[in-house]
Amino acid sequence: MNKNLKPRYRTNLVKQQSLCESSFHKLRHLLPELDNQDNFQLKLHYQKHTGVVEFQVVSRAPFTLELDVSIQADWGQWLDMPSFRIRAYQDVRMAEIVSMNRERNFEALYDYPNQKMHQPDEKAQLNQLLAEWLNFCLAHGFSDQKVV
Repeated sequence: MNKNLKPRYRTNLVKQQSLCESSFHKLRHLLPELDNQDNFQLKLHYQKHTGVVEFQVVSRAPFTLELDVSIQADWGQWLDMPSFRIRAYQDVRMAEIVSMNRERNFEALYDYPNQKMHQPDEKAQLNQLLAEWLNFCLAHGFSDQKVV
């Protein structure tokens, strides 16, 4: 056996579940009126830069909802702001990214290399991005909307 080969990536389900649960609670904290509204705007301010994050509910079902998230920011021409879709599972209190920049249906595990050059743990990395992005919004975001 070749000792230079990396061991095959294995999904850590406990870690992924914990990450998705924490993302759900952060999302609900950012958008307390999520059950009653379909459109939200969150303003971001970080150092001298500003931006706006728009959340739009695109579908509601008894136990799930999907939100499209788009970011407009003046953070320079070199930084392309992602757009993504979040699916929130309200019955199990979990949230995950299901689409990023119009690409959907990420697998839990990819062989590498692959045709789209996804990392073996692409889905895990996207959910980590969601958790970190929600932390950033909680730390640097504010809303002009009145909370009733």
